[in-house]
Amino acid sequence: MKRLQEEQVADLVGKFKRGLITRRELLAGLSVLGGLTAVSGAIPALLRSAGVEGTLLRPTAALAAPKRGGTITAATIDKPVNMDPAFAELYSSMQVYQNVFSKLVYVDRNYKFVPGLAKSWRQVNPTTWEFDLVDNAWFHNGEKFSAADVKYTFDRLFDKKLGAANAVFLSPMEGSEVVSPTRIRIITKPNWGGLIASLAAVLEVVNKKAIESSDPKLKPVGTGPFRLVEWVKDDHITLQRWDRYFKSGRPYVDRVIFKAIANDTVRLTGLQKGELNWVEQVPLQMVKDFKQSTQVKANPDGAFFPDLFLINSTKPPFDKKEVRQALSWALNRKAIADLVWHGQAMPSAEALAPTNPLYSGSNPFEGAPNVAKAKDLLAKAGYPQGLKAVFAAQPQVPTQVQVGQLVQQMLKPVGIDIEVRSFESARWFEELATKRYDFTSTYWSATLDPEHCYFPLGHSKSPWNFAGYGDPELDAALEKFRFTVDPVARKRAYGDVVRLMALGAPVVFQVNFIRTYWTQPKVMGAATLPSLELRMEDVWIS
Repeated sequence: MKRLQEEQVADLVGKFKRGLITRRELLAGLSVLGGLTAVSGAIPALLRSAGVEGTLLRPTAALAAPKRGGTITAATIDKPVNMDPAFAELYSSMQVYQNVFSKLVYVDRNYKFVPGLAKSWRQVNPTTWEFDLVDNAWFHNGEKFSAADVKYTFDRLFDKKLGAANAVFLSPMEGSEVVSPTRIRIITKPNWGGLIASLAAVLEVVNKKAIESSDPKLKPVGTGPFRLVEWVKDDHITLQRWDRYFKSGRPYVDRVIFKAIANDTVRLTGLQKGELNWVEQVPLQMVKDFKQSTQVKANPDGAFFPDLFLINSTKPPFDKKEVRQALSWALNRKAIADLVWHGQAMPSAEALAPTNPLYSGSNPFEGAPNVAKAKDLLAKAGYPQGLKAVFAAQPQVPTQVQVGQLVQQMLKPVGIDIEVRSFESARWFEELATKRYDFTSTYWSATLDPEHCYFPLGHSKSPWNFAGYGDPELDAALEKFRFTVDPVARKRAYGDVVRLMALGAPVVFQVNFIRTYWTQPKVMGAATLPSLELRMEDVWIS
C-alpha cells in the first residue's frame, strides 16, 4: 500500500505544480490519502517540493485510515460468462470472480509475492513445497476452509473429464498431500521455477460441497472478500461484503456492482455523471487530457498487457521462417503504439514490460523497420515479386482492425499485399483453432511470469500453440527456463526463450498496453496489478 500511496501523492503534487489544482485542493487530497502523515519514504520529499512541510508532517493517524462503507459501481468492457475459475473463460469473468474466491498467494505492484490463504511457504527439496494455511477462512456457504479444499481444487483442476483450461499453467505439478488441516504439500517435477507465480496468477481455491451442490459456472462460492448475491444476465452482477473474510478490516466497501459497458465513451460519460465510480478504460485518444483533469482520476497504471501477432506457420506463405522474419523487419512498433493505442502502449519485442524483474530487453530485429532486409528475406523464401496474405480481424475489436489496417500499410513497401478480412468472434477463434487463418493480432492476459505466455503459445506440444509452430531448440529453451529455480539463471534462460521465439517468429510481440483504471476522485486504493486482478478489497471511498 505504501508504494501505491506514494504514486497517488506524486500525481497530486504534479497537478498542483502544473496549476491544475489549488493549494487547498492539494491539502484536501493529501489528507484523504494520508500523505500528510508520512514521515518516511518518498512522500516527505514530494511534499517539500510542493512547499508543504513543517507542522503538516506531524502524524495524524486518523486521516490515514481508509473509510468503511459505500458501493463501488464498476464498468468493465465485456460481459462475464462463466464463474468457474478452473476455466478462466474470458477476462471479464475473472475480473468478477477473483473478488469472490481467494488464492494461496498474491502479488503486489512491485512483483513481491504476499500471503493469501497461505501464511507462509517453503521449498523442502527440488520437488516438494509446503504451505502453512490460515485457520480463520470460511467459504460463503458456511464451510470452514482447510487444506482439504486446496487438494480438492488441484484434483478437480487436473481431472481430464473436466477439461479445465487453467490446468496448462500448473502442468508441472505431480500432486498434493494434506499434511494437516492447516498445511498442504505440493509435489512438482524437479526445480519448477514458476510455481509461486502460477499460484498467484491462476489458482482460486474452491469448495467441494459448493461445486457439487450447484452449477459453479453460475454460482461461485469462495472465501474471498465478497460473495455473489445477484447476477442479472446482460445487465449487472452484485457482490456483497463477506463479513467472515479472513483478512481483518477488509474489504472496505459494502458492495461492488459490476456492469459491462462495451463503449469507451459511454463508460466515461457514466463516470463523469456519477453513475459509475470506477471504469476500466476511457477513449484512448482522450487519456492524456483526462490525466490532467480534476474531475476524474487516473490511478496507478502498468504495462502488463501485451498485444501480439499470431502467425500460422503450418501453411504458405508463413510456413517459411524468412517470410515471418520479413514481417518482423517491416514492423514499426512505435507507430502501432502511437496511432492505434494513442501513446497508451509501450513498443515491445517481448511479453514483459521493463518493470518485470525477468525482462530481457532482447530484440533480434532492433532497428526495424528495415524494408531492404525484409525484401531480401522474401526473395530468399522464393517470393521476389512479393506475396498476398489475409489478416483476420474482429469488427467488434476496433484496435485489432486498426492494427490490421496499419500493418497493411507497413507491409506494402516490402511487397506483402494484405487483405484485412473481418470475422465474427466465434468464427475468428475457429480460424485460429483449425489453422485456416494466415495471421492475426490478439492480446494475452497472463504474463505475471513469462512461462504463462511463452510456454502455451510456443511449445510444440501445447494445445494453445495457435501458430502450429514446432522447434526443438525452442522447446528445449522453454523447458530449461521452466525448470530453473535460481533467479539469475532463470532470467538468463528467459532471454534465450525471447531470442528464439523472436527469430522463429510464430508469435511476434508488438506493444504492451498501459492499463489504467479510472475513478471518481474520492475512490482510493485502485491500481493495476501485474496479475491483472481487480482487487476490490483494497478500494475505499473517502
